[in-house]
Amino acid sequence: MKASVMVGLFLILLIVPVVLAANEFGRVTQGSKLLITDVDVKVGSKTHKNLDFGDKIKEEAKPGDNVQFKIQALNNFTDAEDLEIEDMQVTVTIEGIDDDDDLEEEGEIKDLKAEKDDDVTIDFTIPLEVDEGDYDVLIEVEGEDENGTTHAVEYELELEVQKEDNEVKFLRNTVTPSEIKCGRTVQLSTSVINTGADDEDDVTLEVTNAELGVSFKETFDLSNEPFDEDSKFSKTFTTIIPQDVAPGIYTLQSVVTFNGGSDTETDAADLVVAQCEVLAEEEPAEEEEEEEDTGVVVVQPPVTDQTGMVTAGTVSAPTLPATGEKSLFESNGFLVALVAGEVLLVVIAILLVTAVMRKRSQ
Repeated sequence: MKASVMVGLFLILLIVPVVLAANEFGRVTQGSKLLITDVDVKVGSKTHKNLDFGDKIKEEAKPGDNVQFKIQALNNFTDAEDLEIEDMQVTVTIEGIDDDDDLEEEGEIKDLKAEKDDDVTIDFTIPLEVDEGDYDVLIEVEGEDENGTTHAVEYELELEVQKEDNEVKFLRNTVTPSEIKCGRTVQLSTSVINTGADDEDDVTLEVTNAELGVSFKETFDLSNEPFDEDSKFSKTFTTIIPQDVAPGIYTLQSVVTFNGGSDTETDAADLVVAQCEVLAEEEPAEEEEEEEDTGVVVVQPPVTDQTGMVTAGTVSAPTLPATGEKSLFESNGFLVALVAGEVLLVVIAILLVTAVMRKRSQ
């Protein structure tokens, strides 16, 4: 009997270091040479370093917070074994935090040679609609060595979500269109949500800009149930920007007041008013043609009536020969015609004399 007890105690003593080692470097699920050697978690602006397997993260997360996990992995092959672990995928899961659905993000670690480590950073944004409470976080790292053997390790943590008693945030606050000309209708779409632990009564939402003459106000209640429609309020305000507004950038300020008027949350949307380009109306084409001076003088052709008389139209002065041109009397054609005429006269004279002489001789 004593021997059996001693054997049991001996086995327990052997198992305890193995369990502790597994917790210290993660829970190995495949292979044996991939380990998680360090995990740091940053919640908002505060960091909790060197978390052990199963630790609860010290910093509490709030709706809308950024949560960052920095995970370091080690290739535990020795230099003598000289095997590289490749294609390591890192997955971080926050379980059940999104209306009972998981949030999951992935990253990669480059190939690791034997006895080398490296890290990866993975970021989350806590949903604005979330229940208070503790949520399990599972970190998984998996890779394959050069022999084709898969190595995988897991790490478990716990994240707590806590809410402020009174907190209202903007979900949306946008102006459409964001740039206008010549006086146009614009719309501001805004939406708020209660992210606090308490109900909010008589919440007011005001949208203002004195230069544009914008002034809207709404009053409403908000439930503290994160997935209830009554925990949110949405409204679209419509306004016309006057045409005489000077070009520039105008900020529409949105302010939500809650907690009995004690707390406020603000957001802003910019509207760009551009120069209005007004085009003059075009004049009729016929009027433009009448006013156009082409510099061309139109001469009416002469008209001949039934008697054969020529009725002159518009008379223009005769065109003088251009400088350097010969007159008619100086041209070669005129001189030839003159000589031919003289010869013709001589011939006619001779014929006449001959005819007279013939009559006398008869």
